[in-house]
Amino acid sequence: MFSMPKNPVYSRITRRKFLELGGGAATMLGAGSIAVSLGSSIVRNPVYASSSDSAKWKQYAGSKLVFMSENTPPSFAIRENIGDFYDITGIEVEVLTDDLPVVQQKVGIDLRSGQSDFHLNYIQDKPIGSPFADFYADLNKYIGDDTLPQDPEGYGEEVWFENFLKACGAYYDESRLVAFPYDCAVACTFYRRDLFEMLSKDFEAEYGYRMEFTADTTWKNLYDFAAFFKKMREGGNSSVPYGYAQHQGSFAWTTQLDIQRMMFANGRWIDFDIDDKLGSKNPGPTNWGDNQSVLIMQKYKEQAEVSHPDNLANGTLELNTVYQAGDIAMQVQYHEFAASIEDPKTSRAAGGKTGYAPCPKGDPSWIVNGGQAVNGCNCGIGGIGINAGASEDLQRAAYIFAIWATSKNLQFDVLKGRGGTPTRKSVLEIPEVVEARKRPTDMPNALTFDAVYGHGIRDPHFVLGPKIPEANEYHNIIAAEVQKCVSGAISAEDACQAIRSQVDDINE
Repeated sequence: MFSMPKNPVYSRITRRKFLELGGGAATMLGAGSIAVSLGSSIVRNPVYASSSDSAKWKQYAGSKLVFMSENTPPSFAIRENIGDFYDITGIEVEVLTDDLPVVQQKVGIDLRSGQSDFHLNYIQDKPIGSPFADFYADLNKYIGDDTLPQDPEGYGEEVWFENFLKACGAYYDESRLVAFPYDCAVACTFYRRDLFEMLSKDFEAEYGYRMEFTADTTWKNLYDFAAFFKKMREGGNSSVPYGYAQHQGSFAWTTQLDIQRMMFANGRWIDFDIDDKLGSKNPGPTNWGDNQSVLIMQKYKEQAEVSHPDNLANGTLELNTVYQAGDIAMQVQYHEFAASIEDPKTSRAAGGKTGYAPCPKGDPSWIVNGGQAVNGCNCGIGGIGINAGASEDLQRAAYIFAIWATSKNLQFDVLKGRGGTPTRKSVLEIPEVVEARKRPTDMPNALTFDAVYGHGIRDPHFVLGPKIPEANEYHNIIAAEVQKCVSGAISAEDACQAIRSQVDDINE
C-alpha cells in the first residue's frame, strides 16, 4: 500500500537569481512564461469572468507545478492519472511522494526558506499543519473567484465529512483556510469475527458475557478479550493468535494517537483546555498528571501486558502486518488499511474473517473526572495546500490542481482503484459505493464506512488535537514516556508527571 520512491536530485537556483529572472513579478505577466523555483514554470493566458469554463481550466496551460505528498493511495492514484489533469488544463504536475516524516522535513525546510520548491503540499493536520500553518496561502481568496474554475459542490463544511475541513484547513484562526481535505485515516476496530464466533462460548464460560464487538464494547472488555486470547495461546494452543497489540514503534505521532483514543474515551479527557478542533498557539498548562490521566496510563500499561510479545516494536505499519499474518485477533487501526486486510493474496484475515466496529468505548469504572464514556476516535486528515511563498500565478495554477485533486469524481476513482478514503460526503451517495458497503465488495475500504463515517468521526466521539505549534515535540515526549511506562521502566504516575513537566516547559 505504501512505497518509498527513489529521491530525485534537484538543481536549485538561488533566491537572488530567481528574482533576477523575474519570479517576484509573475503576477504582472501577460501571455508568456518564465522559469521559476524547482524546475517549474508558469505560463499565463489571461481569462475573464465571462470566459468559458474550458478557458478558465486552461489559463495556465504550459505551466509546471510540483506537489509533495505522503505516500498514500490518493497520491499514487493522482500520479497514475495525472494525464487526465494535463488534458483538462495543459498544466504538468510532478507528484513526489515519501514517508510522512520525510515529507514533513522537506516541506518544512521549503516553507521556511521561502524558495517554494513545492508549490503544493500534503498538509497532515498535526505533524505539518500545526507547525507550518502560517506559511500556507489562504484559499478563501480563490474560492468564488469567477476567473478560476470552481467545484460545483463548493467547499463549505457541509460538503465534507464532519470535522474534516477544520481539522486540516483551519489553524488557530477560523478566518483563514489553508487546505482542502484530501485523504483521511480514521481509527476503528478490526477484529477476527471468525475467531470471536468460534471461541465465544469458551470466553463466556470464564468471563460471564459474550465475546463480541459492538459500539458498546468498552476498553475494559477489550482487555478481557486480549487476556483470554493470550492465556489460550500461552497455554499451549498455538493455533490461537495473541489478542491485541498497540501502536508503539518509532513513529511518535501514532503512539500519541493510540493512547489518546483510550484517554478520550474515558471521560472525554483532552491534553489541554483549548478548542480541540481549532487548536491554540498558547495552549497553557497541560492536563497530564491529573487523576484521570494517571488512571488511564495505568490501564494502558496493563493492556500492554496482555498484548503481543513484540508490542513495543509494532508501529502502525508493522501492526497491520502482524494482523494480516494472523498473529493477533484485534487491532485498532486506520480504515484505509482495510483494502490490504481484505486482499487474499497477502492476508490471512481476508474473505469475511474480519469485522469492523467503532473504537472501544470508555468504561464508567475507569472515569474519575465526571466525564462521558464515548467511542474515542481520532485520525489523520491530510489536506492539500498551497505554499504562500509561490508567486500569485503559481498559487492560482496550484488552486486549479487542488480543486481537481479533491473532487468527487477523482475520490470515487481512487476508492475504486487504490482503496482510497473519501473526504466528500457525496462520494458515499454514489450507488456503487452504497452497494460496496456490504460483502461481497470490490471496494474493501467501504466495509469500514459505518464504523468510521457513521459513528467515529461524529461528536461526541471524535477527538483531534492537540493542534499546537510544538505538536511534533509534544508527540515525541508522549511516545518516550509512554514507552518507558509500558516497558516497566517507570510507573504510570511518574510517566504522567514527566509528560506534564516537559510539555509545560515547551509551551512556556
